[in-house]
Amino acid sequence: MIRFIRSILCAFCFCIFGLGALLIGSAIFPIILLVYRSDKQRKIFTNTIHLSWRAFIWLLCALRLIRVNCPACKQLKKLRGTIVIANHPSLIDVVILVSRIPNSVCVVKESLFRNVFVRRVIGKTYLSNTMKPDEFIANGSDILARGYNIVIFPEGTRTVPNRTIRLHRGFAYLQMATGANILPIKITNNPPILGKKQKWWDIGNKTSVYDIIPMPLICYDTIKKTNKRAIAVDITEKAKNILF
Repeated sequence: MIRFIRSILCAFCFCIFGLGALLIGSAIFPIILLVYRSDKQRKIFTNTIHLSWRAFIWLLCALRLIRVNCPACKQLKKLRGTIVIANHPSLIDVVILVSRIPNSVCVVKESLFRNVFVRRVIGKTYLSNTMKPDEFIANGSDILARGYNIVIFPEGTRTVPNRTIRLHRGFAYLQMATGANILPIKITNNPPILGKKQKWWDIGNKTSVYDIIPMPLICYDTIKKTNKRAIAVDITEKAKNILF
């Protein structure tokens, strides 16, 4: 019975999330586009997403579906111009990180740009993971230079249990192009919910505890090799060893 009730509450929360995204994308963002100049629009978009996703995570926590432990929350609020990378155990990882890190732009799956609920929200602000490398570097460099943080899940999708971990190197090339620091964040959730092979509404009969743990920075000037590919491999391996 407890599991059933929790599933109903989870479905309710995701309905609120979807309807909220529709409202923001259809009513609020068009007003922002009309009222504010282009140089201010992204800041307002990112702040709006940050606050709305923070409210969604608050709702999940208030209903005791999840609990989020983030001891370094004050540190994350101060981030500027940082490449944030994280492992990806569950469906709501990106929402949790954005709710804790203001001024964030995320790299998300191309399919979300066609999702009826969130496309109007992320389409104005976020980056697709199918962008050409040169386009990604150019857009990413501009975003970082303006003081925004870029959140990237190098696996490209949620972690598949019992499968070899492979990370895409886009974040490493972006660091080489900009000199920005990389902040790895390790995410754990126990008991595991919303994973790759789990039903989105089935979140078990116990509150899942999410731990958001910032790890040591990966800095470009600590890499000794001069070959770009070799540097990217080094950075990616460092990230993999830290996150997994």
